[in-house]
Amino acid sequence: MSVGTASGLNPVLCGLIVTIAGDAVLYYPAQSGSSLVVYERGHLTAGEIFRFGLLMTALAALVVLAVALPYWALLGEPLAR
Repeated sequence: MSVGTASGLNPVLCGLIVTIAGDAVLYYPAQSGSSLVVYERGHLTAGEIFRFGLLMTALAALVVLAVALPYWALLGEPLAR
């Protein structure tokens, strides 16, 4: 958050963006119990889980840019201070 402050960005929003982007994205089967069970039963390969994780990362970035930043600006927390 100190990098955001030094850059002139709202440190609260920088923290929220990192939380949204990294919260639900899985890249490896061992990152969650449910993912590990699906992988061990042979329903998905490690490569499929990784590709899905990349897709979810891109989707999280789009959500932050298209939904979260405008919403936070309406609430009085713009990205730049």
